[in-house]
Amino acid sequence: MGTSGSKTARRLAALLLCLVWALPVLAGCEKKSASAPEDFEFSLTWGVYGISSYDSQTGRLVKTTDATHPEDYVTTHRLTQEERETLWQVIRDLDVESYPDVYDPCSFQSTPSATLILTVRSGGREKTVRCEDIALMWEGKDKKGQAFLTACRTISELLTATEEWQALPDYEFLYE
Repeated sequence: MGTSGSKTARRLAALLLCLVWALPVLAGCEKKSASAPEDFEFSLTWGVYGISSYDSQTGRLVKTTDATHPEDYVTTHRLTQEERETLWQVIRDLDVESYPDVYDPCSFQSTPSATLILTVRSGGREKTVRCEDIALMWEGKDKKGQAFLTACRTISELLTATEEWQALPDYEFLYE
């Protein structure tokens, strides 16, 4: 019985060690799957000179402001629950509060330039990061810059893939 008790004690100790090791991992998984808060809203302005935009609070989706009749390039898109959860995770993982209010995520300039303005509202707080007159590329100058650009690109790609966006007319003016 002494040997059996010793084996049981070792198994129990091994199990406890596994649990102690796994708890932070499990806690991280739980945190990542957390649902978007009810008051989560965001807006994003993007593209050449910031001609495209979306506001989740109103659902207003603008393909371009640079047109003879800009009203023809405006529609409404209400986020599905799945889109909302996806975008919440993208924005939450970005840790937007850690960015300055005015930011240049790129290491070079381009002509024409781009504008990215991300505003996040949640938990009674609002944070805006303005990136104006930046390079028209999705390449960051460092890991943090790349994370911001990737998050904005993910959001804009989700929005431009919607039926509402696809139903809007082609751009009247193109940039080189």
